[in-house]
Amino acid sequence: MVYKYLKTRKENYTLWVEINNPPVNFLTGAMLEELFALVKQVSKDDSVRVFILTGGIEDVYIMHFSIPELLQLSKDNKKLLLNLFVKSKITGAFLKYFTTCTNWLMDWFGWYETLVLKLAKIMSGYSSSLYLWFIMQRTYFAIERLNKITIAAINGNCNGGGTELSACFDLRFMVGDQGFTLGQPEVLINIVPGGGSTQRLPRLIGRAKALEFMLRGNQWGAQEAWRIGLITDFFNKVEFKNKVQEFADLMSKRPLTAVDAIKKCVHDGMETTLRHGLSIEMEQNIRCLDTEDMINAMQAYIRYLDEHINPIDRQKITTEDLNHIVQETVEHMEKGKLYKFKH
Repeated sequence: MVYKYLKTRKENYTLWVEINNPPVNFLTGAMLEELFALVKQVSKDDSVRVFILTGGIEDVYIMHFSIPELLQLSKDNKKLLLNLFVKSKITGAFLKYFTTCTNWLMDWFGWYETLVLKLAKIMSGYSSSLYLWFIMQRTYFAIERLNKITIAAINGNCNGGGTELSACFDLRFMVGDQGFTLGQPEVLINIVPGGGSTQRLPRLIGRAKALEFMLRGNQWGAQEAWRIGLITDFFNKVEFKNKVQEFADLMSKRPLTAVDAIKKCVHDGMETTLRHGLSIEMEQNIRCLDTEDMINAMQAYIRYLDEHINPIDRQKITTEDLNHIVQETVEHMEKGKLYKFKH
């Protein structure tokens, strides 16, 4: 597929995806369509172990969602009578359960997702409403559930739809020395953050802070966003790409099966009870224990323990020396020296 708004480059086992929609990377439905197709392609590519999205324009990440498209959405909602549906509790409930059921079926059946998106796109010639909602939701789900480690490398200001998109990633890094900010200012123009922030931000940073962020519509700098937990870390501009790549190289050493399993446990578990969440965890654990990668890593760890840990005489070693050995062991594991993936 030829991309108009996305540029890709591979570095080691990391795929960098750069957004390019001058002048300030307004997010659009067409851009989401391209991103959805790319993420689906990456999910089948075992040579990619880390997926990074960043801005392809100097000092620009994503300004916010396209305002002309939102204005058009206001008109197109009326064409499908959606504005009337939400005026009644009964019809409003029908609309909510219809879209919930549709998303649920798309989760289970890939062919159904393809069919719904095709039909909605055909309808977009008359009304863009359903297609825009569904392509946005399915793109964000696809990123969130991608069987790779995902990173939003925020190299410029990030507002509205940009903040919502970044919330779908596993990790978020930001340039911290240029005065860039994150914002969710939709309330200031009398709309709801419609790309998932009302649901994802409370899960990321807690209900109180998420409400404050969205109701005030103010901006957070990198330091504040990091303190609250919205971003993982921040770096100076000159070292930003190198620092993010360094982190990605470390993460690329994580076994893909375990990465996918952990993400399934977290995302699926947060949508259900603790009891069922533990069952999801058990299911994914069984899945991991049935892989050759696990057996090789465990055997390598046993050999390491036999060489460095088991011979320790606790009567002759100080606590300080023991701590040093334990830290060396942890570092050995963290650097991926136990798990060897096929190049």
